[in-house]
Amino acid sequence: MDIMILRLSVLLASACIAGASAPVALAASPDAGQARRIAEQYVAGKQSAGGNPQETYEAGDVVITDLDNDGQDEIVVLWTLYGPTYWHHGVAVLAQQGTRYVPAGETHEPLGSVEAMTVRDRVVELKTKWPGPNDPHCCPTIEKTLRYRWTAGKLTPVK
Repeated sequence: MDIMILRLSVLLASACIAGASAPVALAASPDAGQARRIAEQYVAGKQSAGGNPQETYEAGDVVITDLDNDGQDEIVVLWTLYGPTYWHHGVAVLAQQGTRYVPAGETHEPLGSVEAMTVRDRVVELKTKWPGPNDPHCCPTIEKTLRYRWTAGKLTPVK
């Protein structure tokens, strides 16, 4: 029994020494479940900072992708603010800073009614609907696709 403990100790020491000279790897990208939890924490922070008890926030689509081709994935979150008689969509980018993901930028323009979000070729694409001339507020019918590129810490519209 003592010999097995000694061998295990030698094996662990060898692994530690070998690991000490190996290059340090960056943290792995979050899986879908982790990214969802990170997005929900971000939205919960918006909720607590909002100050209006009649408003709630909800995380919608969450995409893990490398938006700026730097080798580190960002988390793109489609979120919704619900008020008593209104709603508002937004898109936020959460970037890795050390071992955490932190807000790095978000849209600040009207997005209409966002039905889906995808990311292709580092461009965030939103499928939206906007009100037509005779549409009631609840039911927009004009389809638009909005595209944003992540540059210098902000989402910039792509024409």
